[in-house]
Amino acid sequence: MRNPKLPVRIVRQGDILRATSSIDSLYESGRNVRHKLDYIECDYRALVKILRELYSTAKSAQRFDPRIVWLIGDYVISFFSRLDALGFYLVNQNETIAHDISISKSTMQRILSFRKRFSSISFVDPSIPWSRYRDKKVPLKRT
Repeated sequence: MRNPKLPVRIVRQGDILRATSSIDSLYESGRNVRHKLDYIECDYRALVKILRELYSTAKSAQRFDPRIVWLIGDYVISFFSRLDALGFYLVNQNETIAHDISISKSTMQRILSFRKRFSSISFVDPSIPWSRYRDKKVPLKRT
């Protein structure tokens, strides 16, 4: 039987992002949780840095490239998968990541919905504006 996943929170201590979990779940789990939390902290910091750079690139372009938005969603989904493999889940995941990359929670939800809808970046046409993808006005193309 698989152990239940442990909640992890990302908290800011000054300029540093830290991964934390409740003492009760750490005590009950019997696993080497601190090492996993250290890995999650490093992984999350790298994720936030990449997402900020991608989002900044997308915003500074004359037009939002939907492929960059797809990459943002892909990085986030991959991070969630890595957390799951370690036996954790991120508390308030969309809100936490959105806050740390300075976008709204609803924008993060739209990005993840878009990424889940278009399973491959090859399905995303850069000539179609992000707003049409965001509003689900682009039909899925199956190849």
